[in-house]
Formats: sequence, structure tokens, C-alpha cells
Amino acid sequence: MCPDCRRPAADCACKAAAAPRDQGPVRVSRETKGRGGKAVTLVRGLALEAEALAALAKRLRTLCGAGGTVKDGVVEIQGEHCERVLAALAAEGITAKRAGG
Repeated sequence: MCPDCRRPAADCACKAAAAPRDQGPVRVSRETKGRGGKAVTLVRGLALEAEALAALAKRLRTLCGAGGTVKDGVVEIQGEHCERVLAALAAEGITAKRAGG
């Protein structure tokens, strides 16, 4: 028996729900809402494991010369660096699109 969903181990639905899903293309956008007027660059839709996502965020922060973090699977880079991030993702073989205005 699965301790989480209380089903037989062969019919467990927990692992299927926890598997990463392809959520469409990677989107790069700029946002200022709720940040005191300061801009951040957001990268959403990356279907990577937590460790790989953290490593990618580190490379992007270093490239942009800015701080940032990973929150809920979204990479946040401080400042307006959409074009640099798009170029870096393309160099890594990740197809990304600019979102927003």
C-alpha cells in the first residue's frame, strides 16, 4: 500500500502526479509587480530537476552579473536581462520565447 494515496503499490497515483510534465515552451519575461518598482527577469517553464535548475540559474546569474534565485520552478534574475537570458538559453540548446511587452 502507498502511504500517501492509500492505493496498492501497483496502482499508486503519487508517482505519476510527481513526474515533471512538459508545460510548453520556456518563457522569458520581465516583471516589476510587487517588487517596489524594481525589475526582475523571470524564466518559466523549464522542465528540469531541482539541481539542474539551480545550476542553470547560477550560470545565468553569473552571465548577467546579477543576483537571483529559484522559486517554485521559476528562475528569477535581478534586473532587466531578457535578451542576455534568451541568448544564453539558445546557446545551451533550450528553445525559449520572450513573453510580455
